[in-house]
Amino acid sequence: MHILAFGDSLTEGYYNHGTQFHPYALKLQELLTKNGFSVKVEERGESGELVTQADTDTPGRDAHGPHRPGMVHRLPALLRESEARGLKYSWVVILGGINDLGWDKEPAQVWAGLRQLYEAVGRHGAQVLALTCMETAYKQGDEKRVELNNLIRTAPSEFAHVKLLDLEKALPFPRDKSDAAAAAEWDDGLHLSPAGYDHMAAAVYEALSAQLGPEARG
Repeated sequence: MHILAFGDSLTEGYYNHGTQFHPYALKLQELLTKNGFSVKVEERGESGELVTQADTDTPGRDAHGPHRPGMVHRLPALLRESEARGLKYSWVVILGGINDLGWDKEPAQVWAGLRQLYEAVGRHGAQVLALTCMETAYKQGDEKRVELNNLIRTAPSEFAHVKLLDLEKALPFPRDKSDAAAAAEWDDGLHLSPAGYDHMAAAVYEALSAQLGPEARG
């Protein structure tokens, strides 16, 4: 069985200003193996990537990749490539959208892109674990993140092959500065530390392990 971890910098494991990476997929693989699952986890995160196709007519917006075609093009291409190799994923864990909001995309636009991702996975014959977007240290525009998360939470009612992990609730931003353990899981107010990515992996493991059938056991 194969699981694909797909998303942006929070999937790639970005920390320490992008000089180091600690993908949650590493700990997820460890947890699955330790608990008797015969599963291979593949990580395909791209820092700075948007879900939606970026605006190509806005000058100066390619420093962090917004001229890239976006997840709506990358994921279907990745799935086609895997099928050509004879590899079929059983699950795709999808996290994206926070970069889109940072580039002034509307929640409805991002949601439309995420729906395309879920549909592509469905055509591939796999299931989706859809993740909501975590809080950040930056409150400006947070109402759009809340709106997007509320849309993501509707995914299981629309798509039979989609399950939800409410990552916003699983990994809240530590507003209480006295909670040193929680604060240590965050790096720069947007990204996690290695400890935070491991916590994220544990949340993904709990969500997936309840769904994996006996065929996933070694």
